[in-house]
Amino acid sequence: MKAKEALEQIKSLLFADEAVITEEVETEFAEGILADGTIVKFDKLEVGGLVSVVTPDGEVPAPVGEHELEDGTVIVIAEAGVISEVRLVEMLDEVIVEEEMAIEPVNYDSKFEEISQLYNSKFSEVEARINSLNDITKKIVEFMDAFAQVESAVETQKPKNTFLAQNKVSKVDAYKNLQNIFQTIKN
Repeated sequence: MKAKEALEQIKSLLFADEAVITEEVETEFAEGILADGTIVKFDKLEVGGLVSVVTPDGEVPAPVGEHELEDGTVIVIAEAGVISEVRLVEMLDEVIVEEEMAIEPVNYDSKFEEISQLYNSKFSEVEARINSLNDITKKIVEFMDAFAQVESAVETQKPKNTFLAQNKVSKVDAYKNLQNIFQTIKN
């Protein structure tokens, strides 16, 4: 940088209100195509960038609204031709991938320790129940042994069948009943 240029920059910084910048800024416009096929030009694809629509009559500032480019990027125009927001598709995919990759690795040692403790506690409970059932079984066996030692005072007798006693019919009575049935059939 030359001394004269340095002095000019210092003056312009100190006296910004008074100095008039005569330097013309040249910007290169990039072309893009909207999802509907419209050709647009923009100086930068970021907030504050200028967007214009290419028509057969020339370039016109892009209308207010949301416009989607072919690659899925959405640009939002708040005032004629000025970008107020840019939503990139790639960033959404990256965020999803980052969220998926953000899953913390499982600490298998701690998981194994938890499962081992749970198994040991359940095993202890089952073992306690088995011991309890063994104690009950021993008491039942002792009771049966004691019961077997007691002598019974009266022998049991076979019960009489009272039904047969009521229906007992002599052979003579049965013969007479059959004769009566045959007589009634003949008549």
